[in-house]
Amino acid sequence: MTLHHLEIFVAVCEEKTMHAAAEKLNLSQPSISKAIGDLEKYYHIKLFERINHRLYLTPIGETMLDHATHILELYHHMEDDISIHGQTTHIRIGASVSVGTCILPRMIHFLTQKNLPVSYDVTINNTSRIERLVTDYELDLGLVEGYVENPNLIVHELAEDELVLAVRTGHPLLEQPEVTLADLERYPFASREDGSSKRNQLELHLQKLGLKLTTNYACSSIEAIKQALIYTDSIAALSHMMIAEEEEKGLLTRLPVADLRIKRSIRLIYHKNKYMSPAMKAFIQVLDEHIDSSSNHTTA
Repeated sequence: MTLHHLEIFVAVCEEKTMHAAAEKLNLSQPSISKAIGDLEKYYHIKLFERINHRLYLTPIGETMLDHATHILELYHHMEDDISIHGQTTHIRIGASVSVGTCILPRMIHFLTQKNLPVSYDVTINNTSRIERLVTDYELDLGLVEGYVENPNLIVHELAEDELVLAVRTGHPLLEQPEVTLADLERYPFASREDGSSKRNQLELHLQKLGLKLTTNYACSSIEAIKQALIYTDSIAALSHMMIAEEEEKGLLTRLPVADLRIKRSIRLIYHKNKYMSPAMKAFIQVLDEHIDSSSNHTTA
């Protein structure tokens, strides 16, 4: 068996049909069919089930796809390292919104200060999207908050973040001598879209306590949530890092609720089969050296 066989197999898995894989690889369909047949004959297995003119991996096919993807990943990294030795190496970094806004730019700054031959691009999205991109090898590393449950990902705890309830300065609840959990039901919440709000540990915690929360803003960005807070009586559960500037300007205030404090971890994730390039190792070193101080930088 050759790498070419594995490349054809992975392409068929991605495209779901041999015809589409043939077009993608600029090969004839008989060549694709023969390569798949060669693999099945060599290993004495059946890789695909054909249902309604589409191909579906068998359980052993799933296992082979995992190994084939890893082998091809290592091969391409080997080629990159050898062919561009002494030149710039590239790293694709993803981050959830809070980390990507408040922490990642500072980490990139520290990375560039090392004067290493490293280039990078950054993707900011919700945790579930970053997790999916890392799983699919479309990102090399991810920095996220919230739950990460994919068994194919390596997860390293880096630092702690605190979720707080934020309201506009002058919110009616701030006039009370004490804010109770029941008071929160009287005002609507501004929340993130699916993929973020469903992972918001503070909102989930409140719901587990039996509170019936209503949402009047379902926003795709943190900035939209903050604007909703400034001009309405909504409440939002946000990272303390995200409201530091508005707190300094007197626009937003943390809502003090007795015995309510939720911590969550900032995590580094990467695929368990990911080849650790020199660029990735350099960035991880930056995280180890600086992320604790950076995550606390906005807490004054």
